[in-house]
Amino acid sequence: MSKIAQVQAVKPSQVGVGRFLQARPTRNESMTLDRRGDGTMLASVPLRRPAWMVPPLSWLIPFSSHRRIELDTVGAMVLDLCDGNKTVERIIEEFARKEKLSFREAQLPVTQFLQQLSERGLMAIVGFQKDASPRTDCPRGSVAGTGT
Repeated sequence: MSKIAQVQAVKPSQVGVGRFLQARPTRNESMTLDRRGDGTMLASVPLRRPAWMVPPLSWLIPFSSHRRIELDTVGAMVLDLCDGNKTVERIIEEFARKEKLSFREAQLPVTQFLQQLSERGLMAIVGFQKDASPRTDCPRGSVAGTGT
């Protein structure tokens, strides 16, 4: 199992919007992608067998060794942008440009979708520390990294 599969999902509210926008979503290395001709894709993430799943219980309860998630064309496009090099902010900008939206119109759906991908084990959002101390070089009352 890759290191990414062990990373806990992080919500933008846990780290601050400015720091979240500078994070870099990285795909799970153990995930396999099956691209289809219509632009959709099927992602398959290996799962660990729970410790309690032993015979005879395992004979009665089916266990799938993989979690399968089907993505539509928009979801596949966003997952393709998550290469570990682009920041969340850059992914939102590219998505907004392709879908002809403003940055603010694209920000909420893209960040929610990235959070869902992270919760389902398809990717991890890295590049910040959850417990890092806040910046002290920004004016009082403003949020670090947002310019407000």
